Amino acid sequence: MPSAQYCCVVAHRNRVDPFGEITAEPYRGAWMGNRGGAIDVGSHRRQWASKAWIYCHLKFKTRTTVFRDPSRKYTELFFFDEAVALTAGHRPCGQCQHDRLAEFKIATLGRRASVGDIDDVLHRERRGDRDITSIGSLPSGTFVDVDGPTLLLDGRALRWSPNGYVQLAAPGADTTVPVLTPALIRTALARGFVPTVSE
Repeated sequence: MPSAQYCCVVAHRNRVDPFGEITAEPYRGAWMGNRGGAIDVGSHRRQWASKAWIYCHLKFKTRTTVFRDPSRKYTELFFFDEAVALTAGHRPCGQCQHDRLAEFKIATLGRRASVGDIDDVLHRERRGDRDITSIGSLPSGTFVDVDGPTLLLDGRALRWSPNGYVQLAAPGADTTVPVLTPALIRTALARGFVPTVSE
């Protein structure tokens, strides 16, 4: 299982939190990704270049991520773990995670779905209002907002911060909360698409 990688250098503004916000935090993360091209992470402009938001392995075959490679045509983003990447509205990369993307398709819109179809749905959900529903109706792997981003995992409630997870007393099943994880991702979770979590 990948584990979040911490660094003791300057915290660049390219880490993505469970709200989907790009922040500056002193960790690199277990996964990287992008939002379809170069974006201006230092302003209040829109924080994407296209609808194709992906997350990727830090290493793929002989390729290793080189932070801030000037030849790249996209902005590198980093995620604490796969659960955070998914709840921020990113999907598996089709190149470094070919099989994982195939699993994701089957668990969402079906084997024959195009990535364009998936990206369209996720983009609508990312830009729409957050769902508010009862905790008991949500699948394991879902993030909710309970005084901060909280991961519901196998009956536990884990408060996320850039320093990691802290277990909380689990709210009752009838507790109504704002949901951070997009509906399409929740469909995948409910159908057995299990994210890695860096506890």
